[in-house]
Amino acid sequence: MNIAFFAVMATVLPLQFEENDDVVMAMIANGTYSGSPDCHLVYINVIYGAVLAFLYGITKAVEWYTLAFAALHVVSMSVLVYCILTTENRSSWERWLWSIVLYVLWARIIVALQFTTTAGLVCLAGCMLLLRKSKKARWSGVIMVVIAALIRFMAAGLVGLLMAPIIVYTYRLNWRKYMAVVVMLMTVVSCRMVNRYVYESDPEWKYYREYNQLRAQLNDNPNAYKLQPEQLPEGVEWMDYRLLLSFLPDPERIDLPTIRQISAVVDNMPIKMQAQNLHRLERYAVELAILAVLLVLMILTTGNRTKYIFLILYSLFIVALMIHVSLDGFLKNRVFLCMLLPLLMTDFMLLPKTTGLKRRWGIVLALLSLSGWYGYQISQERLEKEYCRLFWEKLQQPLLDRVPDEAYLVTIGGSLLVEAMNPWHIWPYKYRKYTLGWTTWLPLNKTMGHSYRALLRDEMYVFTDRHYEDENSKLSIVRTQIEKHYGVCSEVKWKYRNGRFAVVKVNALEE
Repeated sequence: MNIAFFAVMATVLPLQFEENDDVVMAMIANGTYSGSPDCHLVYINVIYGAVLAFLYGITKAVEWYTLAFAALHVVSMSVLVYCILTTENRSSWERWLWSIVLYVLWARIIVALQFTTTAGLVCLAGCMLLLRKSKKARWSGVIMVVIAALIRFMAAGLVGLLMAPIIVYTYRLNWRKYMAVVVMLMTVVSCRMVNRYVYESDPEWKYYREYNQLRAQLNDNPNAYKLQPEQLPEGVEWMDYRLLLSFLPDPERIDLPTIRQISAVVDNMPIKMQAQNLHRLERYAVELAILAVLLVLMILTTGNRTKYIFLILYSLFIVALMIHVSLDGFLKNRVFLCMLLPLLMTDFMLLPKTTGLKRRWGIVLALLSLSGWYGYQISQERLEKEYCRLFWEKLQQPLLDRVPDEAYLVTIGGSLLVEAMNPWHIWPYKYRKYTLGWTTWLPLNKTMGHSYRALLRDEMYVFTDRHYEDENSKLSIVRTQIEKHYGVCSEVKWKYRNGRFAVVKVNALEE
């Protein structure tokens, strides 16, 4: 049933990746990026990457990256629905109600497929198996949590952290049950150590790993956008910093020591400034209001003092975690979903026997309202994805198809929607190596993209919007920085263009 559900949703929605991260990682795994399958997927553990690289080495006729996610989704949902339908002391309406909510949230995840939410879903299924009485189920849960940690350690860690209270509440002092959890934690740590060793054993990958982590933290930190020119470390120019925040760092000007200094300044932002970011939680006002109503109904219904206290403390824990994340980061929707799923499953596990018809209907209406709200989000996301797909197929892909296979490509001032391509057919396309953005200093690029001067090389093509000739366009600003720092004047010559975008070459002018 879940295979059919996923297939229908993937066709109707249709299935697309949420961001370009997954597309580029798939290109690295299938060999499109560097010429041969590679395990260095940057955000995904090298062990998982090695498995994908091995499969792509057997055949590229299958998009293993996407297929693996689809299989994990189906298995995880089957586990979750099984756990709901076989939970003791739950009425039929409760089981079906929570199942409906779960399927709506799953459809919301599918419409914007992403490795973070995939890891969260797999980890949640593993944690639910850890709560089962069967040893086989618990050890199966260990395997699923480990797989989730390989895909996205932080997402698995977040879900595991939110499920830990209910696991402890269920296990109590039965130390035998904790053995599976101990083995699971040791395995996850070991996999992390292997990943760290592989990256740090190569100086180029070690440099890139730290650089990319710090860059990502800055781009995802609202406090970084509040810095004033006088707050920047000595030697860091304002325009170079602004380009860094626009995913266009000049690697030679913003190198690892420099980005360390910038990160230190941002990390020391006064708490008063950090607290201003809390207003961003307003985007989840509807979800939080519905969850608050659900919590109140559950507290009013339960007659168990222990459950009463647990529900209150658990809710405060969730709120504190959301505030903590928002102080120095953007609480993205995929992260919020990774928090919402374990919260709903915990509520289901602690759901008291309703004693009144009004409270029962209150819980039903709260969950149906949550489902309706996410159903609305799915429709909006579907329209946006359809628009992006048409944009990609009609305006962007035809331009890229004309770029030579051996070329490098950088996006400046134009949103290249590679995430809108068909996730089942990434490997057949002739797309080339991308530079700058989160691929800055990526060893697979060799020496390309390690300085703005690379933009002047014959192999480099620039994808930009039609306003690239404007004085205030990002491409014009980049050219100004090239002249300022490297003393090289340049000109832009278009190679291919349409009414919205252009692929151009930036050439150095002879003196």
